Amino acid sequence: MSLELDRISHRYGAVAAVRSASLAVEAGEIACLFGPSGCGKTTLLRIAAGLEALQEGEIRLGGAVLARPEKETPPEQRPIGFVFQDYVLFPHLTVEKNIAFGLKGVADAKARVAEQLAAFGIEALSRRFPHELSGGQQQRVALARAVARRPKALLLDEPFASIDVALRRRLREELRRVLKEQKAAVLLVTHDADEALALGDRIALMREGEIAEIATPEALFEQPRTPDGAGLFPGSQTLIGEVRRGVFQSVLGEVDAPGVAAGPARAILRADCLTASRDARAPFRVADMRFAGPAWRVRLDQEKGAPLWVTMEAPPSLGDGVSVIADWSKAFVFAG
Repeated sequence: MSLELDRISHRYGAVAAVRSASLAVEAGEIACLFGPSGCGKTTLLRIAAGLEALQEGEIRLGGAVLARPEKETPPEQRPIGFVFQDYVLFPHLTVEKNIAFGLKGVADAKARVAEQLAAFGIEALSRRFPHELSGGQQQRVALARAVARRPKALLLDEPFASIDVALRRRLREELRRVLKEQKAAVLLVTHDADEALALGDRIALMREGEIAEIATPEALFEQPRTPDGAGLFPGSQTLIGEVRRGVFQSVLGEVDAPGVAAGPARAILRADCLTASRDARAPFRVADMRFAGPAWRVRLDQEKGAPLWVTMEAPPSLGDGVSVIADWSKAFVFAG
């Protein structure tokens, strides 16, 4: 049963928060809505949940219309689970009762609670109160409460925002496993590229209220259609240049850029695109470095343009000249 967001637009006064955004999430799929803060992704999620009134477009679940401008199904009547950034657990209720909260009148409520306690590995916490839990434990309770209703779709707003980085990494794999077992259509909002890549079957890249590109991580890596898609992967960086007569020209040389309009352009470089070596005559100078194991991450400044980061096996000295060679097969050129 798919969740479909069809041409959604939303304004706050004169500000267009979402502009004609369309996205379909299939049952059993995890789609990540990725973008910087303020790009409209949380607004789009709240509209899907019914927490924000729909102004333009249509929301469907399994083909049935949940919302259009003249029809709005209340949030509590939508078969959709929603997990907020801060989890919003009821402080006066135990873990067990928090999970059971939305199951009043359900015949097998006790069995469902037990099922989710086991699924999220929190059986031992069932009688604790929220203030007695760690951030990671609270997250599991919030997720268990959301899926106990067996929603057809599940919406997650920055689910790791309140968790420290080290714990966040450990929980990603576990969260993906549990979400896939639920077989619901899952839409997860994040501004963390590592999180989107670790969790998403597909990633929808959002910028300034619009969904610019939707693709699997593999497709984004091999054939990105936008700079945001190409730059999603760790270690990517931008090289500014210009396209003339179908050729991208830059401080690192030139490469054919078929289909890219003449004028200012940029190349998105993969992490392993650049090879560096010491060269006193080179235009790049070592400005900073740090050990990144097993090699050194080195920042190179130039007279004009932004600095570049390269990897070197042996640490250079500050101020050393360094030459850089680009492997253009690991770069993607875009206009602008």
